[in-house]
Amino acid sequence: MILEVLLMTHPILFVGSDSHRSALAEQLRNLADDLENIEQCLKRTVPEVAINDWAVMERSVPCLVGRTTGHPGITDDRVACTTELFHLDNERGLARTMSRWYRLGARVPPDFWNDRVRGVQ
Repeated sequence: MILEVLLMTHPILFVGSDSHRSALAEQLRNLADDLENIEQCLKRTVPEVAINDWAVMERSVPCLVGRTTGHPGITDDRVACTTELFHLDNERGLARTMSRWYRLGARVPPDFWNDRVRGVQ
């Protein structure tokens, strides 16, 4: 149960293992199938789990921040924040976000960008 909750809230923590990566892929396939066939899904599914006193909120998810090159919608060398990060492979220099693969260049500590956002040089 704890693993399932962590996988849902912090998937990047578990991408190192083939079994966890497979479980995440299966979860994402199920979500995509449900969204593509939402009418059929709603007709055949009565959720067992309820949520009361609910509100829509936002949560933080792992992502990459850096200067992109070759991005189809962002000018080269412009600072960007990616969509949710699902796979990070330092050895191969690759990362997979919700929307695309990235080649990884030089890594900087997170404070590098935190300081720039706050105006500290």
